[in-house]
Amino acid sequence: MTKTSDATHVVGAGVAGVVAAALLLKQGKDVVLVDAKGHAGGHLSREDRQGFRLGAGFSFGDGQAFRAVADRLGLSLEMRPIENGGALQHSPRGWTPAGDLPAWEGWYARECREFPTGGYAGFLGAVMEFCESHSGFRFVPSSPVTGIQIDSGRISRVGLGASVDVEPEALYWAGPYRPLLELLQGPGAPEAGPGRVAFLKKFVKTDFQPAVALEFAHGHGVAEFTETLLLPFQAAEREERRYLAGCFSSNRDPSLAPSGKQLSSWILPLTEAEWGDNHETMKKIRAARRLLEKAFTGFEGHILFDRVVVHDVSVWPLQKKKGDWHPVLPNFSLVSEWASPYGSTPEGAIQLLLEKF
Repeated sequence: MTKTSDATHVVGAGVAGVVAAALLLKQGKDVVLVDAKGHAGGHLSREDRQGFRLGAGFSFGDGQAFRAVADRLGLSLEMRPIENGGALQHSPRGWTPAGDLPAWEGWYARECREFPTGGYAGFLGAVMEFCESHSGFRFVPSSPVTGIQIDSGRISRVGLGASVDVEPEALYWAGPYRPLLELLQGPGAPEAGPGRVAFLKKFVKTDFQPAVALEFAHGHGVAEFTETLLLPFQAAEREERRYLAGCFSSNRDPSLAPSGKQLSSWILPLTEAEWGDNHETMKKIRAARRLLEKAFTGFEGHILFDRVVVHDVSVWPLQKKKGDWHPVLPNFSLVSEWASPYGSTPEGAIQLLLEKF
């Protein structure tokens, strides 16, 4: 079934996709937001369990991007000031101010001066409420994109799910770019293989960085830190030193955990080979847990439950020469994966969206 639509379609209901949809609505456009999952939130989706709010703790930086979105949309967004939100690095001497870090971890180590109430999940929920208050907005969950037809240099048709095709006015892609290598179809599509990869690399300027998000619900208080914490590791003899980065997020926002308990949130970078191998990924996760137990005595014994999410595309900083944002086609743009002067963290993507819309 093919539907002609005057609406702008945004694919991907993570942070970047939801913010893009809201900013397009603010411009007066009708917007359809679609996602393969059954809910908005992407990898950072909220889950409430035993009084803990999961998916909320991955918030770094000073909150400026969150405030800027709220101001543009006219939202009231509660921010919690953080007195000690710098970055500390673990060493045999204990916790010391973070020194030189790899670029990816360096973005996580930026000082956190403000924390949005509810973390990313709280921010995302507020922006989704804004979208849903508009009659020109529609969210279509559980609708994976099955094909993107190109004709005469434009997107002519987009397949959604098993049986629906739409002819959108414009398409904004806010998901990982790799599926596009398979989805682009039609006489105007670049040839599959190296030619298509080269075509997309004109618009995708950042390196691939898979990662694992680890969240731990603790039955007792483990540590009083409000800082971002970095634990160095070197999994192989010739592997560069990387860092497990995270925080005790409920110390920044007590609403994330029941009284007397704690929620901690961690990001663990993976190599591309580890991401593609479940055995190697689990080895890396076990090593990360040993690091945490070594840094915080009794860490494992206080865990009530955990949540582990492997990110096929995580947040990563700018790795190549800064580039301007160009649409792939006149009515087709990538939202969250162009070369960003702010780094392609969610905050960086938000900042660039504010400039482009």
